[in-house]
Amino acid sequence: MRIHDNPSPVELRLFTIRFPYGTGEAFLETEIAELAPRFERIVIVPLEAGGEPRPLPPNVDVMDFPCDPYAPASIGTVLRYVGVFARLKWSVFGSSIGSWWRWREVIGAMRQYLARALALRRTLFRDHEPKRVLVYSYWFHDQAVVLGILRLMDPRIHFVSRASGFDLYEDRDPSGRYPFRRFQLAQVDRVFAASQAGLDHLLQQHPHHSHKFQLARLGTADHGLAPWGPSPVLRIVSCARLIPLKRVHLLAEALRQVNVPVEWTHFGDGTGRERIEELICRLPANVKVTIMGAVRNADLLAWYARQQVDLFIHLSESEGGVPVALQEAASFGIPLLAADTGGVREIVNAHTGSLLPHDPTLADITEAITRHRTSPAYAPTFREGVRTYWRAHFHAPDNFARFFAQLRSSVPGG
Repeated sequence: MRIHDNPSPVELRLFTIRFPYGTGEAFLETEIAELAPRFERIVIVPLEAGGEPRPLPPNVDVMDFPCDPYAPASIGTVLRYVGVFARLKWSVFGSSIGSWWRWREVIGAMRQYLARALALRRTLFRDHEPKRVLVYSYWFHDQAVVLGILRLMDPRIHFVSRASGFDLYEDRDPSGRYPFRRFQLAQVDRVFAASQAGLDHLLQQHPHHSHKFQLARLGTADHGLAPWGPSPVLRIVSCARLIPLKRVHLLAEALRQVNVPVEWTHFGDGTGRERIEELICRLPANVKVTIMGAVRNADLLAWYARQQVDLFIHLSESEGGVPVALQEAASFGIPLLAADTGGVREIVNAHTGSLLPHDPTLADITEAITRHRTSPAYAPTFREGVRTYWRAHFHAPDNFARFFAQLRSSVPGG
C-alpha cells in the first residue's frame, strides 16, 4: 500500500557503489524493502555493475551508469565547463592531499566526476522534476561529489546522503583527509549518520554545517528467535570482510589459547583470506573452523534461523555506524562480543553481551570467549533480552519509518 498523505516526492533515486549487484551492501536489501512501499518508483544507480542483480520489489528499477564511470572528461569538456571544474578544484584547496602525484590523482578524479555528472544530466536528470523526485546517495563519497556537480549545473537538484564508515572518517583516505569533503558539505541538503558516534564526529569536525546533520540508524528485519540449547562445544560465529580493517586475524590468533572445544563459523571473504587460512592451520585440534565465504544476505539469515550459535564476535578496527552484522545477530537473540569502535557500543552493552577495548589484546579476547559459557549470557533468558534490546533500537520497520519522514522533510517539496 502506498503512503499518500503527502504525495511528494513520489520517486526515489538511490546512488550506490554496486548494489543490487554482487553480495556487498547487503544492508540495503532491508532498506529497499522498507522504502519501496513508500514511493511509487525507486531507481537504483550503482556506480559499478556486473552479474545478475538481487531480487528487488516490483517498483524498483536499476539503471546502470550511463557512461564508463572511470573515463575522464576530455580537456575540451573541462574547458566548456571550466566554471564548474574550477569551483570543484577550489574547494580542494586547503585539504592536506600531500605530494604532486596525489594532486594529479585528485585532478584525474575530478575529470571522472565531471564526465559522470554530464552523463547523468543527459539521461536520468534530463527532465528533472524536483518536487516529485528525491535524490539519495547511500555513501558520502564519490557519488555525492557527482550529485554536487549536478546541483551546480542545475540548482533545482537537491540531494541527501548517508554516512557510515569509510565515507565518514576522512583519515581513512590515503592522504589522511578526504579532499572533496568541503565541496560535498556545501552542496548536500542533509547528511544522515547511521550512529550517534558518527553524528558526533560530523558535528565535531564540521560545526559550521551542523544544521545539515541528523541521526538515522539502520535496522534489520525480524526473523524470530533462533533455536538454542547448551552444548559441550562453544559455537561462535563472525561475519565480516576478510581485510585487515576487520581484524578477523585477532580471533584466529586468540583461539589458539582457548582450551574448550570450539566450532567457529565465519561468513565473508576478501583479500586477507589467505592469511586467515594460514592462521587457522595452526589452531589446536579442539578448534574447528568453517569459512563460508561471501554468501547472499538471505542465505546468511536463513542459516541464523536454523543454527544454534552461542556467541557472535566482531573485532573491526573502525566503524562509523552500528554494524548491521551485530544487529542481525542480535535480532536472533545471539549474545555479542565486540571491540569498542564507532557505533558498536550503541548495541553492545550489558543487555546484549560484552564490550572489549578498542584495541583488545589476544588475552582480552581469549578470556572473554572462555568465560562466556559460565556467564549470565549463556542462558535463554539473556538471549530473549538481547532480542528485546534489538527490537527497541534496531527494528527495521520502526527505524525506516522515521527515516522516511526525515527524507521527506529534508529537501524542498518534501
